Amino acid sequence: MDTIKPNEPCFFTQQVFLIGTYNEDDSPHFAPISWISWTCGEPACLVITMGGNKRTKRNIKRTSLLSAAVLTPDLLPFAERCNSRAKNDMLNWSDRPSFERGKALCVPIISGAKWTYECEVIHTVELGGAHTYFAAIKQINVAPEIQSLDFIDLRIINPVIYAHYHYFSVGEHLGEIGDYSKGR
Repeated sequence: MDTIKPNEPCFFTQQVFLIGTYNEDDSPHFAPISWISWTCGEPACLVITMGGNKRTKRNIKRTSLLSAAVLTPDLLPFAERCNSRAKNDMLNWSDRPSFERGKALCVPIISGAKWTYECEVIHTVELGGAHTYFAAIKQINVAPEIQSLDFIDLRIINPVIYAHYHYFSVGEHLGEIGDYSKGR
């Protein structure tokens, strides 16, 4: 492993989302982004940070709207084709997913995605060339098989976890909050 330098912009682990926006010609555009968190205040927001001069940033500036789909292993080939670091225009797009419009906002949604947020940006902070968006959650679209679960079981959703240029999936369920304070 390369040495991680002090103050290097690197998280230990991050969940990946496919951020969806519409281009000016109304075509859907997606970018895999892993610098995402959330707020639990009112309104509940996703907090999304992006650096560089991405088309996604230009689309958000123009519309203030975005979708955020949880990346799952079945969507990795599509995510790689949308990733500016791994993009290869010679690859076949035949396995590209289908898209639909959001239920609450005019945002592109990946048909069949297991968990997708529809958001409206309500505040933007620019710092050091990066933009951090506070995007109010207006709609959460959850696949029926996920909606019927007793709890948010990550083994079923199987989100992709990112750790410094590597993808991972979720392992075993270790318990609930409080299980380890009961003295096993």
